[in-house]
Amino acid sequence: MKKPILTISLAAAAVLLSAACIMIMDPEQTTSWQPRGEFRRTVTFVPGGTLALENKAGNVEITGWDKDAVEVVAQGAAVEPGEKRKVRAYGFWEIKPNVEIKQMDGGLSIRTRPFDGPGDLPAVDYTIRVPNSILLSGIRIEEGNLTVADVFGRIEASVDRGDVAVSNFSGSVDLSVGTGSVDVEVLDVHDQDTIAISSHEGDIVLRLEAGAGARVEAEAPRGRVKSEFDLGTKTPVPNVSGRIGTGEAAITLKALDGRIEIVAIKDIAGAARAKKGK
Repeated sequence: MKKPILTISLAAAAVLLSAACIMIMDPEQTTSWQPRGEFRRTVTFVPGGTLALENKAGNVEITGWDKDAVEVVAQGAAVEPGEKRKVRAYGFWEIKPNVEIKQMDGGLSIRTRPFDGPGDLPAVDYTIRVPNSILLSGIRIEEGNLTVADVFGRIEASVDRGDVAVSNFSGSVDLSVGTGSVDVEVLDVHDQDTIAISSHEGDIVLRLEAGAGARVEAEAPRGRVKSEFDLGTKTPVPNVSGRIGTGEAAITLKALDGRIEIVAIKDIAGAARAKKGK
C-alpha cells in the first residue's frame, strides 16, 4: 500500500518543481521556443490627450481606432535571442510582463517596470490601440522597433537602437534614432507643422503628398540627399536647403551616417483616411 502513495507523492513533487522552474535556455542556441505571458488592459481616454511610453527592450506598435479608449497589450519573452541569451531558470510569474499604467493630467503614462531578477531585462512587445487624435509625447525605447499608423496630432519619440515606421499620419513629428532606419509618411501638411527627424546611423525616408508645402533643411554628410520634389537644387547632394511649394511648415532632416530621401506620394488614398475626423 505504501508504494502507490510514494509514486503519487513523487509525481506531485515533479509537477510543483516544473511550475517553479520552467526552463533553462542554452546560450549556444540562436533560436528556441519561449512561452510568452500577456498583459492586457483597456483604459478610457479622451481624444487629443497625451500618451507617454517607456520600454527598455521590445517592439512597440501604436495604431489608431475610432474608440475613446486606449487598449494596451504587452507580451513578454523570457530571454533575449541569440548571443545575448543567458542561462537562467524561469518561473511562470517571471514571464508575464510587469507593466505600469498611470493616469496623468490630460493623458496616460505607460512603462515597463524595472526588472529585479538576474541577467538582462526580458523584452516586452507592446501592441497599443489609441484614438485617432492623439499626442504621442515621450515615447522612449532603448532597443526595439517603433511602428505608428492611422493617427493625427503629434509624434515625439526617441529610439536608441531600432527602426521607426510611421504611416497614414498627419501632424508634427520629432524623431531621434541612434542606430536604425526611419520611414515616415506625413499627410495633409499644415503651415504650423514641424517635422524634425535625425538618425545617427541609418537612412531616413520622408513621404509627403505631391501638393505639400514646406521649408526644407536636409543634411547627410556621409551619404546623400535625394528628393522627388524640386528644392531649387539638383539632387542627390550631401545637403540641401530649399522650399517645397508655398507652405510654411518646417522640415529638418539629418542623417549623420546614412542617406535621406524625400518621396512624393503617388497614391493619395491614405490622405483621405488621415483627414477623416479632423
